[in-house]
Parts: sequence; structure tokens; C-alpha cells
Amino acid sequence: MTENPSGKLFKEPATWPIIPPWWVVSSTDAAALLNVKPATLHSWRIRGHGPTAYPPIYLRPTQGKPLFYQYGTLRSWAATRLGMAYPFWDQCMDFFRETFSPLAGGSGGLEGRIELFEEQFLKDRETTMNGRSPYMIEVGHIHELDVYYSRQPRRTGPTYILDQASDLARVG
Repeated sequence: MTENPSGKLFKEPATWPIIPPWWVVSSTDAAALLNVKPATLHSWRIRGHGPTAYPPIYLRPTQGKPLFYQYGTLRSWAATRLGMAYPFWDQCMDFFRETFSPLAGGSGGLEGRIELFEEQFLKDRETTMNGRSPYMIEVGHIHELDVYYSRQPRRTGPTYILDQASDLARVG
């Protein structure tokens, strides 16, 4: 008897917490979002049923061998299992509409929008930490996102994994 991986999933992936889709969550957090035990998530990954995991070698050095999941990939996988489609681009646009509406409209690449949001979030976060009112992003959103932001991987050297991927694409 095979188990349907979508049987225990969160019923509506569009109503998950408002977190930038490009941020990563730990395997424990991913299991909690999917409403399954971490062992179930591990079993799905080994059998090829689960969402794509990212080893820590791509992020920052950590003790042990933890795995991380990109939040947007996790939501897309859950939506697919429920018979819906929720692509990464749509998740980004929904996120921008909710937290930083100037980035929701207009033209421009997704990478540029992500970079602009990250820069603005850092500036407004620093302003809020100093006790002043932020410039663009509401204080409530900054406090809500700050919990997740502090756990995100940081650049450890002069290059970042996305920079390295674009360099490889140019060479190939």
C-alpha cells in the first residue's frame, strides 16, 4: 500500500506564512510547513517523492549534515501534490504585492527585484533597529520577516552561489 504524499499536506499552499520565496528553511521547518514528521520528509526525499533539498555546501558551513529547502520550491511542490500550480514567479509577485508593492508592477527581471527588495529590507531593518520609522517597508512586516531573515545564509566570500552559476552559464 503506497502512501499519497499529499494526504497530510497543508491544505492551501497560498496561505502559508509570508516569507520571500527565495529564502531557505531548515528540514525541520519544512516538515512543519508540510504538516509531516521530519522522518517522513526524509523518507520522501530518499524515494524521490519529496521536494528538492539543498545541501549546506551551497550555503554556509554548518556542523553535521543538515538539509535546507527553498521556501518557494517547497510551496510549488506542495501545490503540485494537491493538483494546483503555484510557480516561483507567481509566489514572488504575491510576496512583493503583500510586502513591498512598488516591486509588484512594472518591468524588470526577477533577480533585480529580489536584489532591490533585499537592499531595501536591510536599510529599513537597520532603521527600525535604531528606533526610527522605516522608509518603505512597514514596521509590522519588518518584525515579521526579521525572524526568518536572521536564519538566512550569508555571503561567505567575494562570490555568491548565484554569481557562480551565472559565471558558469557564460562560460558554457
